[in-house]
Amino acid sequence: MKKIFLLLFICFCLNLFAEGSKSLKEQNVPTKNVTQRVFSDIEDEYILVRYFLTSNQKRYFKSLNEEGRNKYIESFWQAQDTNPVTEKNEFLEEIKARAAYCNHRFTHFKPGWKTDRGRIYIKHGEPYEILKETTGFSAKYPQKEYQIWKYRITSYLTYIFIDLQQHGDYRLIFSDGDDAEGFWADWLNYLGPNFDEGLLY
Repeated sequence: MKKIFLLLFICFCLNLFAEGSKSLKEQNVPTKNVTQRVFSDIEDEYILVRYFLTSNQKRYFKSLNEEGRNKYIESFWQAQDTNPVTEKNEFLEEIKARAAYCNHRFTHFKPGWKTDRGRIYIKHGEPYEILKETTGFSAKYPQKEYQIWKYRITSYLTYIFIDLQQHGDYRLIFSDGDDAEGFWADWLNYLGPNFDEGLLY
């Protein structure tokens, strides 16, 4: 008799658990998807995540096998989540939006998010100020369009991009304040002797 009672009690508990699980699903209780990514192509995801890594992190990431890189990427996006209690990863969604913007605005022969401007936009978002200029006649490459991007709200960053081929693929030739980005040793020659360095401030 005790065995029958015990069996009935277990069945009752299992039924309650099943009903409770169903109820939670019906209430749309948030569940975090740990495999969320920006790109379906894992190679593109590798490139994207590297935009945010330090030199040491890049070296470590490079040493990992494919499984290790996948786990690293999942951990990276989870660590950046600004509000872990919600279903969405807000940081990941912001990067998706930035990548889409870059593909719309900067794509020329390659996806916009892979361009120099795309990389900077994805890392830092919309610049505080963008100056659009043209190199002078005495510059190394005269009459080339270039842009100065300034970030001044939460950081102090400055970038110069120049369109040497005049097909929209602006190359980063100067950066200030961003240790992850370098600059060309002769960047000033590309802008010419009349370049006003006051524009950088």
